[in-house]
Amino acid sequence: MSSISFINLVTVVMALLVMLMMAVTVSAKAVRYLRASWYERHYKRIEPALEKSILTGENQPELLQLPPWQRDLFLSRLIVERIALLRGSGQEFLMRLAADLGLVDEYLKTLESRRRWRRARAGQSLGYFGGERAVEPLGKLLSDEDETIRAVAARALARIGSDEAVRLLVRTLDDPSELTRLRVAENLERLGQSAIGPLVDSLEDTVTLDAERSHGQITAVRVLGNLRAAGARGVLRRVACDGKEVDLRAQAMLALGRIGDPEDVPVLLEGTKDGSWPVRAQAANALGMVGEVSTIPTLKDLAADEEWWVRLNACKALANMGPEGEKALLELLQGDDRYARDRAAATLEIQGITRRMVRQLAKPGKRGERARTIVGAAIRSGATKYLGGLAEALPEGEERRILREMLGAAETVNGRPVGAEAEQMEPIGAEPKAEREDAESVKVEPTSAEPLAAGSADVEPRRPELEEQRPHGPQVGGR
Repeated sequence: MSSISFINLVTVVMALLVMLMMAVTVSAKAVRYLRASWYERHYKRIEPALEKSILTGENQPELLQLPPWQRDLFLSRLIVERIALLRGSGQEFLMRLAADLGLVDEYLKTLESRRRWRRARAGQSLGYFGGERAVEPLGKLLSDEDETIRAVAARALARIGSDEAVRLLVRTLDDPSELTRLRVAENLERLGQSAIGPLVDSLEDTVTLDAERSHGQITAVRVLGNLRAAGARGVLRRVACDGKEVDLRAQAMLALGRIGDPEDVPVLLEGTKDGSWPVRAQAANALGMVGEVSTIPTLKDLAADEEWWVRLNACKALANMGPEGEKALLELLQGDDRYARDRAAATLEIQGITRRMVRQLAKPGKRGERARTIVGAAIRSGATKYLGGLAEALPEGEERRILREMLGAAETVNGRPVGAEAEQMEPIGAEPKAEREDAESVKVEPTSAEPLAAGSADVEPRRPELEEQRPHGPQVGGR
């Protein structure tokens, strides 16, 4: 009997809990519905008066008579929505209306609130209709203890876009927080041309730079490169040559490459001789962006550099230079330097050049001869695993037959199965273990373009290390 009573009690408790959950769910939905209806009712009453004000250019009594809490809760949101859509006189009228209604003064006081969400909402609204009066108070929020508040303030200053707002944003690039620097850099890029002058001014003392300001100036150089700021080429060239920080010089090389002016090639060529590998790597990357074929001999030399990232960027740059660059990669494939051969073979695979050459094996004339030369050089370099996969994946035809014959001839000469040599060697695109273990310790990332896939669901080219790994130090084997 006692067990039956316990079961009945549990059943009753569970039924009550289910009923309670249903009641809570229904109540929550009812509260949300009532709240939405309440907002909608106020919006329907206020919105026509605001639209009439915009059309007539005059303040409506209905808006002036609203109590402060309705101006804050409803009217300010409607004003922000329309400022985001309007330009010219309509936007200026709404900004004056917000000031006449006391919204600007109220939000300037709210910026000092202890509540985080109130400061964030006030900063966001002032970005739309605060104007010059809000620049200095928003600038103080850039040093707020809360990361989100700093991001909101940076976006608000970018919306205002005045000269003083831009200068405040540029000064904030020295913030110790990396996230804050990234947010500020993003907003400076939104400002475009108006941000270039203050950014250039911030780089004037790079030669005597102290370590505390290095992060800010590196970010400023990166922003100028992303903006393709041709007017900043002078200061960027000076930073690339005379900057004390390795990271700063490397980012200046990359920025010059993104601008893409051939007149900067001499500076980039000097960068390829720098004693620090990040600078050489970014100089190679920049030369590929500029695309000047006269730099191919230098890039071929960099393809045999002792640092993996330098070789990677040099070979990618050659691949981006059309037939002349492909010819240079072929010469590297036929050279004596093992590391240059491996890197050239991997680049040809990743960029889809090897696959394209395989499809041209049966072409008549010079195209077919060139394709057979490149594929043969890849086979002799030991890069047979990817080609063996292609031989299996290709449809029956002349190209597949020729490729199999070339692979079979290599197998006969070597006296071992196709791909065995490649398996004994380090995989193309991978680096010695000693390099990979130290990859996490490098601070500068010599950014380069992402490799393009060779494009097959059945056969994947051997890929280089992940971009986050940045090997450094001398290569195994005395390199």
